[in-house]
Amino acid sequence: MTRAIFGLMTLIGMSGCIYSSPSVNASLSDVVAFVGGHVFDGTEFVQREICVSEREIVPCPDEPARQVSIEGVFITPPFGDAHTHHFDGSYTLAWHTDLGIRSGAFYAMTMTARGSQVAMIRDQLRGPGNIDVSSSVGAFTGPDSHPIEIYEAIALGAFTFEDQLARADEIRSSSLVANDAYFIVETEDDVRKKWPLLLASEPDHIKVYLRFSERYDEGFGKWGPGGGIDSRLLPIIRKLSRDAGLRMAVASSSIEDFRASLRAQADMITHLPCYQDTSSEESGPYFYIKTAEECLVSHDDARRAARQNMISTLIVTEWAKERPAELVEWEKASISALKEAGAPFAVGVNAYGETLTGGMIAGVDKGFLSSVELLRIASMDTPRAIFPARRIGCLEVGCEASFIGFDGNPIEDIAAIRSIKLRFKDGQMLELPES
Repeated sequence: MTRAIFGLMTLIGMSGCIYSSPSVNASLSDVVAFVGGHVFDGTEFVQREICVSEREIVPCPDEPARQVSIEGVFITPPFGDAHTHHFDGSYTLAWHTDLGIRSGAFYAMTMTARGSQVAMIRDQLRGPGNIDVSSSVGAFTGPDSHPIEIYEAIALGAFTFEDQLARADEIRSSSLVANDAYFIVETEDDVRKKWPLLLASEPDHIKVYLRFSERYDEGFGKWGPGGGIDSRLLPIIRKLSRDAGLRMAVASSSIEDFRASLRAQADMITHLPCYQDTSSEESGPYFYIKTAEECLVSHDDARRAARQNMISTLIVTEWAKERPAELVEWEKASISALKEAGAPFAVGVNAYGETLTGGMIAGVDKGFLSSVELLRIASMDTPRAIFPARRIGCLEVGCEASFIGFDGNPIEDIAAIRSIKLRFKDGQMLELPES
């Protein structure tokens, strides 16, 4: 999570939107055929029908009950956002739902939120007209470590970066949302004591912060780029997670964090090492100049990630920013190594109030990935990374009946993802009110 959360918190009073289903979807007990569209198969768009009954894609009969023309529309599964801090409470829920539906991201993975707040909206984080969300409620971190400063600032009403700096001492001494938004652990005993508290909030997955863990013993980066937990605790948390049937996602800041995640057999890292520029913020708490040795994923690292099926989440909103050339090249090199090894990817946002759209377009324009690669990751790989037990991220028989459609071909021009013409989720067409 970046400091963008503070400035954007002023928008949380935005009114929400209501989603409705037109009469064509009043009943899907009989088969409805969507005809004339171009359907994405992961490599290209192929013109074919999609037939739906209730909430499932089914074989197309010779004579469906109804036909709906989607002539000239380019159809993909809905996008997934595998790193968001949205869906964190009732006050912002309508806004966050609207952002997801409008941008075509029907699945989301919240990477830290207050458990007490998520409990109030959990029944609205799935189903027709809603975004389906996997929530990490709270996260394990170290003392004086990220994201404590963010959640305590919000709890104290310090929403702007300037206010945060002015009230730094007050924020540092606050513990208003401890054991709710975050769980501080320093020892194995701490982990085992805090574990029942975390489970009581019913997390869908577990989030852990590593922050330059190779320098943990020297206290590097408290309230700055470092901090997080002692990486030696990671295997213990992984074992507890597995025993509870939960996946573990790890925030990594350096290549040593990445490797510690591999050693602990993490399911996911929430961003690549050095994904974010800190070198331009010398007056801020996150200032740190990175080096290639701290940032680059080697071919051996990549092959191990592939063998273990550890998902690397790419933060696309960073691609839309102007960053130092070496950071861009290092990230491209890491992506290339992981791609060559066959390691899995997902995409995410990690910027409060943002969507995938602008970052995806920038990612293709700047050469991080091709349009077809990024379209496949966003619409197929990421939804399955968020909900691996579900038949989503696909448009074949037996898959859930959810898809989006664009006016143009996003393989030929990725900017076509800005023009969503059709939104269909859980067997229902979604109509948007005027924005």
